[in-house]
Amino acid sequence: MAAMACVAALSTGTTITAQTVSHQLIASGLVKPMQTEEMPGDPTRMCVVEQRGTIKLLKNGILQTTPYLDIDALVPDQTYGGLFGMTFHPNYQQNGKFYVHHTTGTTSAITVWIAEYTRGTSPDVVDATTRRVILKLATPSAQGYHLGGSLAFGADGLLYIPLGDGGYTGDPGGPPRSQSTVGATALWGKVLRLDVDGDDFPSEVDRNYRIPASNPFVGVAGEDEIFVRGLRNPFRTSFDRTTGLLWIGDVGGTLREEVDTLNPLADAGANYGWNCAEGTSCTTNANCTCGTALKAPVYDYTHTVGLSITGGAVYHGCSMPAFDGHYFFADYQNNKFFSATVTASNGLSTVVDRTTQFAGGTSTITSICAASDGELYITNHTAGTVRRLIQSPAPPDLNGNGIADACECTGDLVPNRIVDGADLGAMLSAWGPASAGNPADIDANGVVNGADLGLLLAHWGRCGS
Repeated sequence: MAAMACVAALSTGTTITAQTVSHQLIASGLVKPMQTEEMPGDPTRMCVVEQRGTIKLLKNGILQTTPYLDIDALVPDQTYGGLFGMTFHPNYQQNGKFYVHHTTGTTSAITVWIAEYTRGTSPDVVDATTRRVILKLATPSAQGYHLGGSLAFGADGLLYIPLGDGGYTGDPGGPPRSQSTVGATALWGKVLRLDVDGDDFPSEVDRNYRIPASNPFVGVAGEDEIFVRGLRNPFRTSFDRTTGLLWIGDVGGTLREEVDTLNPLADAGANYGWNCAEGTSCTTNANCTCGTALKAPVYDYTHTVGLSITGGAVYHGCSMPAFDGHYFFADYQNNKFFSATVTASNGLSTVVDRTTQFAGGTSTITSICAASDGELYITNHTAGTVRRLIQSPAPPDLNGNGIADACECTGDLVPNRIVDGADLGAMLSAWGPASAGNPADIDANGVVNGADLGLLLAHWGRCGS
């Protein structure tokens, strides 16, 4: 992070330093986990992407033996390739579609694929033959290391695909590709924005998408898929569900790691500056010129702090009230963990190094992902684990049921942050006279009856929705 950023990282604020963070082990025994993604509409099911080419399923907190998706035979096992990320279609509950980012080929001839798969009758296992290619990109370098890895749908229903410059450290071709908007390799070093619900290229088997009319290079010189440019390797990104901003952790070159933001409503065509700018360091060169035309990072840090940023997510859960609205991120190579306050102008302040607090959970963090309830889950690549971020000391839990008072949900009798058929069944099994403290007796009048049923139905669905 820049000099000013490093000073900020050492500062403290009474609001957040009154509380510390820790972690809770959710799953172990995974093979090089890369990301978690909760299944839309079903908080009992969470997918865990493994680099080797499988997506494992956590069902009611138990790691299932049979993968949700298995494309291991398609994806080679290598350091800089593999299955990197996934995201569900906004209408997954209706159409069963989701998307993956993976590679094939060897280091000298890697191809990046964005592919769609479709759920069948089983919610737990997907048939790999449902594959449909959305986009295929051959890496432009003899060593294709900077390939991105995240996928996410914005509030506009469009798919955002962050891609690195396709090269390696010191690759002279990487920066020009990152800046170029025209030509066969111009999609590298960009965030692409596609509409996967249409197809402007029906005759091309490896291009199955529609170009959004509002993309900045539509109708002018430039590749129509490009939304923003000037990135080196935006490996991990996430949308803030409250503001709609895309938070980007862009892995640096030899100087700095950086955090950027992308506002889909305001930043179309923005240039993030790689490589005439690396973080807040200006190195104006033949590729571009520093100045107000470039979009500056909201935070950066030098390589005395860390060497490979893992972009994270903004916390909006209920179990860590002291950290509501804080951005958490990590450094993969130096095994560090940070939090920062998101300001009113969507910058970062009061950055705190929480590596010591997070002891035992900082090793090779590949993702920090938000579930639908806003809680954050961390994947540890080498350890093969998924952990949940927790606050220490824990927030109040007056009834001692293991759920923070702020997270209590009327009608959630089988606690999982959703009121559904399981809770209805629990109420019906408790129907009639009730002892004091029976959770099914919601109105606490000594009997489980129609009044309690009405309260449960009134809160049907995701808690807090």
